[in-house]
Amino acid sequence: MSLLRDDLTDLTSKEMTSRLHDMDWPLFVQLVYHHRLYSVIYVRLKQMNLPSVPQTVMESLKQQYTINTFRMLQLTAEMEQVCGAFRERGIRTITLKGPALAHDLYGDVSMRTSKDLDILIPVQEVEAAERILIGLGYQCKEGERSLTVRSWKWREHHICYIHPEKRTQVEIHWRLNPDSGRETDFELLWKRSRFSSYTQTPVRMLEREDLWVYLVTHGARHGWFRLRWLLDMDQMIRTMPLDTKKIERRLKAEGRLSIGSQTLHLASGLLHTPLSDDYLSIMAMSNRAGQRLARAGALFMNDMLDSPAELPNYQSYLFSLRSVRQKWFFFIERLYPSTWDVHQLPLPRSLYFLYFPLRPFLWFWRRFKKSTMTERGKV
Repeated sequence: MSLLRDDLTDLTSKEMTSRLHDMDWPLFVQLVYHHRLYSVIYVRLKQMNLPSVPQTVMESLKQQYTINTFRMLQLTAEMEQVCGAFRERGIRTITLKGPALAHDLYGDVSMRTSKDLDILIPVQEVEAAERILIGLGYQCKEGERSLTVRSWKWREHHICYIHPEKRTQVEIHWRLNPDSGRETDFELLWKRSRFSSYTQTPVRMLEREDLWVYLVTHGARHGWFRLRWLLDMDQMIRTMPLDTKKIERRLKAEGRLSIGSQTLHLASGLLHTPLSDDYLSIMAMSNRAGQRLARAGALFMNDMLDSPAELPNYQSYLFSLRSVRQKWFFFIERLYPSTWDVHQLPLPRSLYFLYFPLRPFLWFWRRFKKSTMTERGKV
């Protein structure tokens, strides 16, 4: 945390040696890897040139930094190929994260990690995009998908594809978020989008205010269990000219003021992110809920799990992120059949209406099977 905040730059050599004297270096490296911060930490440690940092630590971080650099360059080439293939067939795309985001935030793709490409497209182009990806050698991560249940368009928000040879992963999004809440439609996002200054071929990104709201919602949904996501917000607030009034209006329109407040509480409290009066105003609009959610996020960070979904309180945390309207919608959508129901009990199209009364039983069946498999795994 001190390295991320640049707290160590003003210390004398003696004070620095004292600070690092009892450092648990294996735990330090473990934390850096878990939070996906090896590129940032390596660069800052190299700049500081601290003799008290073990050479083995620096070599380990350097190795991960180098691997990540090549990985991001590979993702860059794949992003241009996939977006180019979509563009040739008339499918508009907006990249959400990946190398374009790394360059946008840090000016250097090697300074941020990314495991996949997230690409937003119009919902009516999902089937066409799937055919293009299959033609490029990609396979659906979850096997054959059924898009015959009409509710998939609002019950789900993306489909994941993997290339078995390149080992790259592409997520096709038709919504920004999975919570079925109110959000800006693709046409308006496209109209406000901008071109990335990183790629040679044209690749579009979200407008910066839309990007701010998207990254906030993404980080909150994952409980901010990796500090990398919070560092992105710190970087945006410190370095980008943002229209905070636009951010405020979009948070209000989507019912996400509490999430915005949570983010600002975490960034200012943990990374000492400087907040202008406008950001403080956003934070104060849902201050109590923001503080409560910030405490929950800090706990998820501290657990060092591969996913907070492993924790028993994660589902209740996700529910607390929703506005009142989104909570009502959550209960209503539980009544609608899903693609999982179709996989579990295939029925002829003429009998799809039976999924409505059968849904509670199918849901219980899935939960029971999952619980049984978990218990067997423990044994």
